[in-house]
Amino acid sequence: MIKYSRIWEMPSRDTFTVPAIGAFVKTYLRSSQISIDPFARNCSWATFTNDINPNTTAEYHEQATVFLERLVTDGVKADLFLFDPPYSPRQILECYKEIGLTATMQDTQNASLNKKCRKLFRELASPDAVVLSFGWSTNGMGPGWKVEEIMLVCHGGDHNDTICMAERLAENQKSLFDMESK
Repeated sequence: MIKYSRIWEMPSRDTFTVPAIGAFVKTYLRSSQISIDPFARNCSWATFTNDINPNTTAEYHEQATVFLERLVTDGVKADLFLFDPPYSPRQILECYKEIGLTATMQDTQNASLNKKCRKLFRELASPDAVVLSFGWSTNGMGPGWKVEEIMLVCHGGDHNDTICMAERLAENQKSLFDMESK
C-alpha cells in the first residue's frame, strides 16, 4: 500500500528547505548508508553531493550525468538517491545563466536529462535502493521499482504542487538491471 499525504507549505527554490519536504528526505536518510544527490545546491545531507554551480556547497561541480558516470566508474553503490533536478526548461536556463553559461536547446531537454540520470541510478543502486524524486510528475523510475510514498506539497495560488515520491527497488528486479548495464 502506498502512503499518501497532502500538505500546504510556502515554496522555495531550495526544495529541501521547505519544512515538510526536508522532513520527508530526513526520514529516508536516517536508514541510509550511502546516498547520492546530483543536484544538491547547498544541501549537503547526502554522502556524495554535486551541483553544476561552483558557488554552492556541493562537494562536486559537474554536469549531473558526468558526476553519476564517474561514480559508476568508481564502483560506488548507493541505497538512497535524492533526485531534485530543475523541473522545467526555464529552470534549467536559470541555472545555466546563474553561472554564466548559455544553455543550448539540448541542455534544456529535461526529459532527456532525467532519463539519463535514472539509467545511471540503476547502475549505482544497491539491492535495497530508494529513489526520492521531486518535481511536477510521478513518472518515477519505471518498471522494477515500487512506489512506497507520495507526498503532494501544495504551494497555493497558481504555483504548481511539488510531488515528492519514494520508490524502492523491487527485490526480484536488481539482477535485471545488472544485466541491462552490460
